[in-house]
Amino acid sequence: MQTSAAADSKIKSESKQEMKCLIKENLAADGFSLKETHPVPKPGFGEVRIKVLATAVCGTDKSIYNSAKSEGIRKEMQRYLASAADYRPIVVGHEFCGIVEELGPGVHDMALDVPNHMLIQKGDYVTAEMHLSCGHCSLCRTGNEHICTGVKVKGVHLDGCFAQSVVVPYKNVILLGKNGDTSQISPRIGAMLDAFGNAVHTVQEADVAGKSVAILGAGPLGLMSTFLCRAFGATRIYVTEAADLERRQALSAEFHADHFVDVSKGSGQLHSLVNKLESNSNGVDVVLEMSGSLPAYDDAFKIVRNGGQVILLGIARQPLPSFDIANGVIWKGVTVKGIFGRKMFSTWETMLSLIRSDRLDLKSKLEKVVAQKLYKLDEYEKAFSVLGSGEELKLIFSPDGTQA
Repeated sequence: MQTSAAADSKIKSESKQEMKCLIKENLAADGFSLKETHPVPKPGFGEVRIKVLATAVCGTDKSIYNSAKSEGIRKEMQRYLASAADYRPIVVGHEFCGIVEELGPGVHDMALDVPNHMLIQKGDYVTAEMHLSCGHCSLCRTGNEHICTGVKVKGVHLDGCFAQSVVVPYKNVILLGKNGDTSQISPRIGAMLDAFGNAVHTVQEADVAGKSVAILGAGPLGLMSTFLCRAFGATRIYVTEAADLERRQALSAEFHADHFVDVSKGSGQLHSLVNKLESNSNGVDVVLEMSGSLPAYDDAFKIVRNGGQVILLGIARQPLPSFDIANGVIWKGVTVKGIFGRKMFSTWETMLSLIRSDRLDLKSKLEKVVAQKLYKLDEYEKAFSVLGSGEELKLIFSPDGTQA
């Protein structure tokens, strides 16, 4: 039986509607702040509040955590502000899954014509596209919402999901399982679908079937792209990396890469290998740059064949000091494409179909990219230390450390 004091405390907590979350308070200083009494967000018109089961950490989150060292991420987080002085602390994080706990006003009207099996209701297991487009510009109206010039990202420009609850527009919510059913896609996988979508988008744009592919960078996205390229029919796959070589080489081999190249001491071996094996075409058909490493950009345009493709997903921390566009692109007739996020919402449909296909066994492969240990939000300093040291490729937070 509850004591009177305990009952009063519970009532007080429920009336206040407070939650635990991670906040980025000062862009000029590294780190986050843990808040235990942050107001629970209230869904506005056309919005949904979701109880977070699990949330994954990506490279952008690492950059935000280390914002004092990254001018690029500071500028991005201030993009929509009149001045740096207008910055307000935000809840960080943008990769997650959870259970719908409240529908805001207007949601039922927005979903009048949605078939019942697709209707998102309270208690459903979901994730969300955390890039919020304006919905009105010419890009949004021509199937290019993902590159809307007014796009805002939850956890970067607006409050995100390193929290017990998060609010997102109903139109951005992705159904994973009715009535809280997590049997098809576990919360560990559900939390990292945003990242997996980046890899799917990148590989789809490259159209790798029947082509040789070089994947520069064997981080989580590079490794995901490795098994996707094999599943999509690439003929020969090269993977490069400069750190944590033993583990990443083992994973790339398990994901059926043909060649793994250590570029920690330069790219001579990579260039020699490509020149030898791709002599008929004088280079690989497709390069996927996944690392954001400055030397990798130089490698990309040296090893791609004339008329080939270079697909860029990795984000460099600083501008390239110089680039020979004539020799690297124009005279070789190379097609260059940048990738930002996921196509809304075709990439989501593709990746969910891929994950649910037992034939491809993608869920077990994704499990091998993420750390086994589950971190509580309270352990965020340890978690980011582990990521910074390279001990893990990707990890998962849970508000109470018991989910996923």
